[in-house]
Amino acid sequence: MKFKDIRHHFESMLVMACVDLNTVRELLGHSDLKMTLRYAHLAPEHKAAAVNLIGLD
Repeated sequence: MKFKDIRHHFESMLVMACVDLNTVRELLGHSDLKMTLRYAHLAPEHKAAAVNLIGLD
């Protein structure tokens, strides 16, 4: 596994753990939130769980 892959996985795990995006941005050293958003992929089940939080399942 390459360093960038580990970094990407770390970012995705932070986002799925509900860490706010600005904190993720700071931890990864991104100067722009756009870069953080570009790499913050969520697993489909995490997206479904987010919708379920408001009872729209």
